[in-house]
Amino acid sequence: MAKNLTFVFDKQPFVAGITKVDRDKVYGFVQELVSDKSGNACSTGNLLDDGQTLIFSGSTALKTVDKNNCEVDKKSLKTVYLDGKDATLIPSSYDGEIALSKASMDDVFNLEVTTVYQLTWEDTASKASMLKLLEAGNVFQFVFNYRADYEGADALVLSSQNEIFILTGKMLKFEYLENKSAIPLVEETPLEETEEEVDFGML
Repeated sequence: MAKNLTFVFDKQPFVAGITKVDRDKVYGFVQELVSDKSGNACSTGNLLDDGQTLIFSGSTALKTVDKNNCEVDKKSLKTVYLDGKDATLIPSSYDGEIALSKASMDDVFNLEVTTVYQLTWEDTASKASMLKLLEAGNVFQFVFNYRADYEGADALVLSSQNEIFILTGKMLKFEYLENKSAIPLVEETPLEETEEEVDFGML
């Protein structure tokens, strides 16, 4: 049985599961099948620089090495921030209660969405209570971590067509420049009225 998340807003808990909204299931997908003349399925591979060695899928791997090209055990690595300080491990969202705070529709527009989840409910009364909180376009926010990691994802909770969704991604921050230069004042010079000269050649 899938594990549930526990959301809390104003001391009221909401327990729900999440299901990833797959784009392929929503929009469909196209699969290209390549076969030889006999109808056998073909598989892809990479040809090395020697022009005769083929490397098929699953035959390569990524390794971490030091300056001497010796493999490094990942358990010996330490995660740090850009300033060199030790990074803090953020627990999984499944490991405790998730405190929700109010957000705005501007936050929805500023979120670079990477994943969409739909909440699944065993308690319909709990779903109805959260829908009531989310009515009239209200939005909640929190930090989401599917598993323990050093950086959580920005997440927003909103409703649409009587269903509740979570949008996860990165909140974009826009820096606006301010024009602090003074606007030059231009004094208007009144135009001098001149008598129009009559060109008799135009008559």
